[in-house]
Amino acid sequence: MMSVSCIVVTYNRIALLKECLTALIKQTVPIEHIIIVNNNSSDGTDQYIDNLDNDRILPINLERNIGGAAGFQLGLKKAFENYNDDFFWIMDDDTIPSVNALEALIASLKVIPKKFGFLCSNVRWTDGTPSNMPSPALNWPIYADKGLIEVTKATFVSILVNRQIVKELGLPIKEMFIWGDDTEYTTRLSENYTSYFVTNSIVTHKTPQTLNNITYLNDTVDRISRYFYLYRNLVFISKKYKSTGTSGLKVFIHGVFNATEALFKSKNNKIKRCFYILKGCFSGLQFNPAIEYPNQNNLKDGRPNK
Repeated sequence: MMSVSCIVVTYNRIALLKECLTALIKQTVPIEHIIIVNNNSSDGTDQYIDNLDNDRILPINLERNIGGAAGFQLGLKKAFENYNDDFFWIMDDDTIPSVNALEALIASLKVIPKKFGFLCSNVRWTDGTPSNMPSPALNWPIYADKGLIEVTKATFVSILVNRQIVKELGLPIKEMFIWGDDTEYTTRLSENYTSYFVTNSIVTHKTPQTLNNITYLNDTVDRISRYFYLYRNLVFISKKYKSTGTSGLKVFIHGVFNATEALFKSKNNKIKRCFYILKGCFSGLQFNPAIEYPNQNNLKDGRPNK
């Protein structure tokens, strides 16, 4: 029987984490192991996960916030090296899977090619409207009658990857820090193997829907510096992968336009907004981090490494 490890990265959202874990434990297909990467939360998450009385849960409490990208890399690396599970289910702490979300992902394996890049769930906002829509591939309708749509990229709000794919194609890139690490990873996988959106694997994305209206023009001052990572990562991804349908130069030019727009159209912190976008664009031209791979010499009996 196929076994699954789940990787959840969390930061200061203990209520959502509790809801996510409850949903994971209730899955109709049992999860063998749940790895929780706590990015140095200050809301009591460390005590909460340390006190969970469940042998299936591996808590990882970090002493500093290493970013979502490094959190996912670490969690997937630990799952690969500590356990011999066949699949890894990756998600943010604000992902609330329906009770049969994993079952639907696993069931689709009977239809698709044996070697695939990733499977992603049908993500919905709390009101049921679509969220985090993946990008369809050219051959998207091949398995449409089976409820499967071929896609080229998705987000870490519920993707399933095969152990052999992680072994072959590596881990998420920790240096990306935030914003784009999931796009890079899923694009990397789908450029090598077909990947699919599973329509009946429903998960709820509990981040406020109002975030959809936030851009580099109106985001709060404490978040402006994050746009460095966004634009750096966008330039890097479009530079590296042909399937994005654009080039690093085009994304760079678009970023310069956005920086100029921020300078003239934003209502506050104009120079700061412009600076971080431009800094990201120029950094993206040189940014080329190495892909890391998990240690292949893990134990084969399913017991954690010491």
